[in-house]
Amino acid sequence: MSEEEEVQISDSEEARACISRLLKAIEGWAVKESNKNELEVTAFAAALASGIISFHEFSSKDCRKSQQLLGAISRAKQHIDKEFKKFDGEIDKMHVKFAQEMEELDLKIIRDRKEFKHYLVSLIYAEEYNKLRTKVTNIFETLDSKSRYEDTPSS
Repeated sequence: MSEEEEVQISDSEEARACISRLLKAIEGWAVKESNKNELEVTAFAAALASGIISFHEFSSKDCRKSQQLLGAISRAKQHIDKEFKKFDGEIDKMHVKFAQEMEELDLKIIRDRKEFKHYLVSLIYAEEYNKLRTKVTNIFETLDSKSRYEDTPSS
């Protein structure tokens, strides 16, 4: 079999007719899928995006003949765009909510600042009193020990 025969087989009238039937089948499938509920349209978009169908191989002529396919893909695109905007908006709302919660937390810290300051002052005082206690205890023990010590009279 020569290269010329191979080219003719792939580019034969029969091969082109088979491709046309395949495109019509894909178009029919796409139209049905694009008219289903939102979850199934999302699945349809995922199937389109999977790369299982090589849309880049479609000729200009094939695309002109397949307006329903373009419409089905357009519906899937619109659905995906709408879902993206919905979730992107939810993320924006969450950012706003988190920012508000951070502000509320800051306000709570400010409201509790007096109490927190009292806590810090108490810690500082406790440390200072502990140092004083240790020193005073040492002085007391020294004096107490000396007070119990009996001086012997000198000879």
